[in-house]
Amino acid sequence: MKKLNCGVIGMGRLGFRHACNLASGIANANLIAAADVYQPSLDKLVERFPTVTTYTDYKELLKNDDVEAVIIATSTENHAEVLEEAIKAKKKVFCEKPLATNIEDAIALADLAKKYDSFVQLGFMRRFDTAYVNAKKRIESGDLGKPISILAIGRDPGCPPIEFAKKSGGLVSDMAVHDIDLTRWFFNSEAKEVFATGGVLRFPELGEIGDIDHCAITMTFENGGIAQLEVSRNAIYGYDIRTEVVCENGAAFVGKIKDDSTMIYKDAKMECKTVPGFLDRFETAYLNEMQVFVDDALEGKKQSCVGMEDGLNAIKIVDAINESIKTGKTVTV
Repeated sequence: MKKLNCGVIGMGRLGFRHACNLASGIANANLIAAADVYQPSLDKLVERFPTVTTYTDYKELLKNDDVEAVIIATSTENHAEVLEEAIKAKKKVFCEKPLATNIEDAIALADLAKKYDSFVQLGFMRRFDTAYVNAKKRIESGDLGKPISILAIGRDPGCPPIEFAKKSGGLVSDMAVHDIDLTRWFFNSEAKEVFATGGVLRFPELGEIGDIDHCAITMTFENGGIAQLEVSRNAIYGYDIRTEVVCENGAAFVGKIKDDSTMIYKDAKMECKTVPGFLDRFETAYLNEMQVFVDDALEGKKQSCVGMEDGLNAIKIVDAINESIKTGKTVTV
């Protein structure tokens, strides 16, 4: 059976995970190349997978005709540049979120993908998480009725490295974009207006680079749905991701704050082991999304299940939220 020859660009935490999954966890995939400006990261990969060809210049990887598909997991600020080059190189592309750091680049990339008839899948992995998929299927079955409101909580356990934060696009672009995508997905509708407030509550070092560590967002949708999002770096107790979708005839609750189901009660206290981070919470989702990418690419599909339009619309909402935080006003998307 044919396999898809893949290259990964960016060997940070997530890029390394994608590379390992492609090399040993994804059916019908061959990891044949990797690129990163930091040679020790490449050396670490080669220690595990000696046959992988490595590059310190991603453009050299794109010149490799044996590479049929690329996974872009670079710093957020570089997504647009690398994606543009990958499209022009006529590779099938999986690109981590967000699509770009500004709407102008996102629109240009969407137009370029249409021009080249490119297959591009965006890394909104929560759509591939078993719990979220089950909730979506139950809602689509009509059993719960029409979704009318969504409450989403996204809390990181601490401040990211400042060098990462500088290149992340900010709290909304880095974190809230996942919940933004989920609200569009569950409502099957586009956002109409947003109102948001945010600030620096715990980490002044984020404020020094123009970022925030906490925000609250209200979104109204064209179909009448209302979503409320809390996004925070301040969950010192662990990685906390939860979503509640209230429908006309019921509700779907998705949440996993515990690392296992064991609860300990002692001295009038309750203890549980929390999930430490996103790589642990969404381990299966990362496998699932990449398997879909490989399968769809091999099948020759023209459109991905999570495409450029999803990335573009998410950025439109991100920009509106940031404007609302800045102005204190409701902003039309």
